[in-house]
Amino acid sequence: MVSQQTETLVIGGGIIGVSIAYGLRKKGSSVILLDNEDQTLTASRANFGLVWVQGKGSGMQRYVDWCLEAVKLWPGFSMSLEEETGLKLNYEKTGGFEICLGDEEFANRVSFLEDMKKQSPNGQYECQMLAKDELQEMLPKIILGDEVSGASYCVHDGIVDPLNLLRAFYQGFSQRGGNYHPDQKVVDIQKDGSGFLVKTQTQQFKTQKLVIASGLGTTELAKLVGMKIPVNPQKGQVLVTERTAKLFPYATGTIRQNANGSFMFGASHEDTGFEVETTTDILQTLISRALRTFPILKNIQLVRTWAALRVLTPDQKPVYCESEECSGAFALTSHSGVSLAPLHSEKISKWVLEGEVPPDFESFHPRRFNV
Repeated sequence: MVSQQTETLVIGGGIIGVSIAYGLRKKGSSVILLDNEDQTLTASRANFGLVWVQGKGSGMQRYVDWCLEAVKLWPGFSMSLEEETGLKLNYEKTGGFEICLGDEEFANRVSFLEDMKKQSPNGQYECQMLAKDELQEMLPKIILGDEVSGASYCVHDGIVDPLNLLRAFYQGFSQRGGNYHPDQKVVDIQKDGSGFLVKTQTQQFKTQKLVIASGLGTTELAKLVGMKIPVNPQKGQVLVTERTAKLFPYATGTIRQNANGSFMFGASHEDTGFEVETTTDILQTLISRALRTFPILKNIQLVRTWAALRVLTPDQKPVYCESEECSGAFALTSHSGVSLAPLHSEKISKWVLEGEVPPDFESFHPRRFNV
């Protein structure tokens, strides 16, 4: 069988894989992107489109700093990608809330923010608590429910259209001469001299550098090049409403209003293995919380529900790793693929091509799991 040859090969066509492939091509590398195209399991389908800082990084300050670095790049990054592709990403750095229902949730959120400040070397965490009246003042077009007790607010948070972001990366990759192969399930990876031989069910590819960003398939593929990276599926269910007037110019982790006026409610966090069916009880729970937060939404019609699987490590923080056994093979996973997209396309691609490891990246190594 004749092998196609390339300098770099990326396995995985989700938001992380294509953002890295785009960055590699932008830096002038020849790139092949392989995608299994299992639309049932891909995490990109369940994405809420949050460009988010608050709530991330408890117990790992490097992750907090990594997220902050990424979101500060987002305004220029999104503008550049829009100009290149002509696709509108609808990125807005609005600031974001985590809205609390009841006194206990508010007290727990206060405690969480205090812990994040203690974790930080400078004693700062760029997120503040708002009382209910302060929150209401920021939302003049929507009346808060009686149970709302307040919210945390982070000025760095924002939203983007996750599907258009994915399309833009693919279009940019194609426009720059990237080589995309869909429906290619990788079945074997072998060391081949100074590079690698990657075999699919129908083709084989030779590459000098290899990036594994294949979501729930990462664990098994990484083993083939000497890396142990544990990932687990977590189901998330999401609902979308009909379009309405713009009422909510911010976002939360569970409610956002899209650029077209529709609302999204979500997302659940369920340990159900690889099962991806929607369930009435969970959907009702999501709806109930949304209506307890914003009662005015009770008159809006639901138009669609779906579920998909997130990809999580045991501590829910990213993994970035180069194989010690097979130099030139990299594996990574993160459930913050949208937020971290500017860094994945720029700094991770630079690491792969030039060996320039970002500072303090040891924090993200999978050896923290003792595997």
